[in-house]
This record gives sequence, structure tokens and C-alpha cells, in this order.
Amino acid sequence: MRFGAHLPVAGFGGERPSPSTLIECAEAAEALGYTTLCANDHLLFAVPWTDALVALGAAAARTRSISLMTTAALLVVRGPAPLGSALVALHHLSGGRLRVGLTPGSTMADYEAVGIPFEERWSRFDADISAIRSYLDRAAPSSSVPLWVASWGSEAGLRRVARHGDGWLASAYHATAEHFSKSMAYLTAELERLGKPADAFPNAIATTYMHLTDDAAQAQSILGMLVSPHQAPSDLRDRSLVGTTDECVQKIRKLQDAGAQQIFVWPIGDEVNQLRRFAEEVFPNFA
Repeated sequence: MRFGAHLPVAGFGGERPSPSTLIECAEAAEALGYTTLCANDHLLFAVPWTDALVALGAAAARTRSISLMTTAALLVVRGPAPLGSALVALHHLSGGRLRVGLTPGSTMADYEAVGIPFEERWSRFDADISAIRSYLDRAAPSSSVPLWVASWGSEAGLRRVARHGDGWLASAYHATAEHFSKSMAYLTAELERLGKPADAFPNAIATTYMHLTDDAAQAQSILGMLVSPHQAPSDLRDRSLVGTTDECVQKIRKLQDAGAQQIFVWPIGDEVNQLRRFAEEVFPNFA
């Protein structure tokens, strides 16, 4: 099992994390041995939000070896050419460290912001992913930028992952270990049907909220800060790494047994110290 780290782009406490916190998280994640720095993408959200592509650009300037990833970029909302241009720049400025997760998005506010009907998101996504591949091939012919497709694990979504993607980006707050295992089985069958080697097809679980604490009241307070348009706080308890180290290790082991290869943790509160504590207390269990 490998671990990446989300940049703190969301102001779950009511205010955006400071620029220094974002940069300190990026530098700490690289120093501590996390594999990837990633950022979720929204134009509008229920809490203050720092643009994902800008945040990754800032992180690229202050790191040297850690991979960067969009988790996942709003392809339909941003448009294949504007998004492609930004991704080419990120890939170039980071020295070729970028992997791209793509999604149609699941939040109506993002679509309202650009005047695109929300119900058209999937049909547009299927067309736009071909368009962005063509754009990247023209704009960066000497560089290979992997394009992963995000899916919560529906059969239709996993068929798109198999058909269009170079990897599968799953969502922690939409999947239990049992659901992930069933989704992996379906995805493997689809890849084999398409003649793609399933054992060479990578996956990662993103948006894994994390806060290690032995204080049950503090854990409940952290969960209460989180905002999801799709899950209640009680569901997020089961689908996050908020709690004691032992509890979190057990959850990760179940996901590993289900076939998860990477988990991207999103530290909530005291972000740099949480990244350090997670590396010191959790990493050794999966060496």
C-alpha cells in the first residue's frame, strides 16, 4: 500500500487554509515519503475553495520529486482545450511529474457557474475525453500524461474507466471495502473484455479524510466539519480515517485486501502535524 496526500484546498473550518499551510503540507508530504500530492476540483462549493490547478502549480514550484495529480479535474466544466493547456503547463513546470484524474463532476453548482446543463455531463464527458487526449498529443507530443478516470463504482462508470482510462480513481467517501472489492471484480472483467491487462491497470482511492486522534469527542467534531453533498456524517465515519491509529490501520487493511493500491489522505485540521503523525504511525504497518 502506498499513500499520497491531498493539498488543503477546502476551508472546512470556514476559511481557506493559508498559503503557508498549503506550501508546508506540500513540502512535508514530499519529505515524509508520500508518493503523490493531489487536489480535488470545484469552481463553487459549500465551503471556501482554492482552485486545484493553481494549488498544484504552487506545490510544483516548492517540490522536486513527488508526483502531482488532479483528483479529479472537471473536464466538461473547464473544457478540453483550456484544461489541456493548464495540464500541459503543470506537466512541464513540474518536470513531468503530473498524472491526471478526470471526472464529469457531481455538483450542480459547478455546471451552473459555466452555463452547461448538468444532465449533459456524461454524454459531454465521453466526447471531451477523446478531445483532451488529442489536445495533449498535439501540445505535448514528447510527453505521456496518464489520464485516469474517476468513478464511484457504478457499472456504467467502471465501463468508462475501462474504455477511456489509464487508471481508476475511486472515492473513499462513496465506497466501503466491500463495495470497492465488487467494483474491482467488475472493472477487471471489463478490462479483460477489452483486451487490456488488468494486472497493469493502476488504482487509487482519493478524498480519504484523515485525522488521527484518541479523543472520541474530537473525532466527532472533525467529522462534523466535513461537507459532502452525498454522505451523512455517520457514513463518513465509516469511510474516512478519522479516529485512533489502530482503527485507521484496520480500515486500510480491509481496503488493501479489497485490491486498493494507493490511498490519498486528506488531513483535516493541524494538517502538517497530521501528515507527520500518519507517516510515523501508519506507514510502518504497510512497509
